[in-house]
Amino acid sequence: MSPIILENFVPSVTQGHIEQALLGYQFPWFFYSNTNSSDQQTRDDDAPQFVHGFIQDERVASQWTKVPLAVIEALGLQQDVIIRAKANMLGRDKASLVHPKHTDDPNPHWVFIYYVNDADGSTCLFEGSEITHRIEPKRGRGVIFDGKIEHSSSSPVESRYRCVLNFNLKPTVSLDAFRAHEVRPDERPL
Repeated sequence: MSPIILENFVPSVTQGHIEQALLGYQFPWFFYSNTNSSDQQTRDDDAPQFVHGFIQDERVASQWTKVPLAVIEALGLQQDVIIRAKANMLGRDKASLVHPKHTDDPNPHWVFIYYVNDADGSTCLFEGSEITHRIEPKRGRGVIFDGKIEHSSSSPVESRYRCVLNFNLKPTVSLDAFRAHEVRPDERPL
């Protein structure tokens, strides 16, 4: 299955509120040495990032949970479809770096990424060692794909930071809510 790319499915005012909340001085970010590893030291093939967990194992883990819920509710979905929701923020790097590919969970799920701000630093989807899709961050854009697809973030070089909301959704979620906002294949970013 190809990824489903959505544009501006969250009202513009809400997009602004989400960006303001996550990039404001009161939002609590937590430092991780790598994008997808528990190593305490940043690996050469990876980059440090800031993370905030909203929902983990279907349980609320943050007083800021209304932020990711605003995105899900814009699709007509409820909190009970979320296995995990978190925010990731990468800072500017001196060179473009595609981070290590991974899957979020070995169990069936959907990965849904919402881009909080305009930035560079694409999301890469893989088949084996080949990158099959690159989705560029743009405020209000979303992408959903099968959780068994290996994927990775990449470092922004031109932008000061790249901020996303990353969801793992239950495999029973109907993709109809996403397809209703899908960008036509001939209009998709590469």
